[in-house]
Amino acid sequence: MSLQILPGQTVNLGGKVSFGVTARKPGYLILVDIDAEGRMSQIFPTPELLAQSDGRDINLVKPGVEFVVPSPAARQRGFEYVVAPPAGSAVMIAILSERRVQLLDLPDLPRKLKDQAEALSYLSAWTSELRVPDNATGKLVPNNWSFDVKSYSIK
Repeated sequence: MSLQILPGQTVNLGGKVSFGVTARKPGYLILVDIDAEGRMSQIFPTPELLAQSDGRDINLVKPGVEFVVPSPAARQRGFEYVVAPPAGSAVMIAILSERRVQLLDLPDLPRKLKDQAEALSYLSAWTSELRVPDNATGKLVPNNWSFDVKSYSIK
């Protein structure tokens, strides 16, 4: 899986950004931001966007097709990402789930993660413990996750 921050990895406070994700296999995308103060938040999909959407597959990524967040349809409804404080170094994490997952109960970070490698290691360990409902049985089962991590700077 590959994550791109558009227009680039240096963004200005108040500027608008979007994200492009491509994957080799289908899956459900979740975007998690770790801001310059180390706070982690899920920015896509949001509960508000899920409530407005008409489909269960709002975050389904198809293999080989760039998935853009926000989508053109979401943008028409006024959904956009505006860069907010704090300024400094931040990290964007794309998480691709093999099974349908739309919201994660994110853990509180024990400390500020230093870099991309540490963020990836932390989230990889955390998601390995998550269980998601099986569509056929409803039982909680392990899941396969893929990640891409990009550092970016807010000025």
